[in-house]
Amino acid sequence: MKIIDHNGRLFGKISVIDLLVAAVVIVLAAALHFKSNQAHTGITVTEQPITFQVLARGVRSYVADAILVGDGLYDQNYSSGGRALGEITEIQVVRDPGTTQVLLNDGTAALVDTEDSVDLLITVEGTGLINGKNYSINRVYDLAVNSARAYYTRMSQFTGTVASIG
Repeated sequence: MKIIDHNGRLFGKISVIDLLVAAVVIVLAAALHFKSNQAHTGITVTEQPITFQVLARGVRSYVADAILVGDGLYDQNYSSGGRALGEITEIQVVRDPGTTQVLLNDGTAALVDTEDSVDLLITVEGTGLINGKNYSINRVYDLAVNSARAYYTRMSQFTGTVASIG
């Protein structure tokens, strides 16, 4: 009995070409499995706690009452990796109702009477990467002083400016 017959079949049962194709598929599957289950090498980066403060000016009192310590803070327009930017740990009223500074059309600023609004300084604690002076919350959300963003919690929505990071 010949190993390969006149039709090119191994032991008269399977084609040599089919055997080569099966061998290539098995090798590719093994390589893919090895690559996807291989331990990742390199530098392991750990997230560090980041505390930052958001200054929210002219917030209506009903919105201010809905911002609570312990709530998660989210950004309405920019992705934060699907998680909260951090947890609100402190809320300070930095300006009581009464007056606020506004910019007039002629370029000057004036104090005007306002009703039912306050300025809040909201302290938030999150985790992220610190690289020199660059801060990234949840590894994807870039945080910078003086950046104005639209924030929200589970019960409120407001515009705030990052006042400090520390």
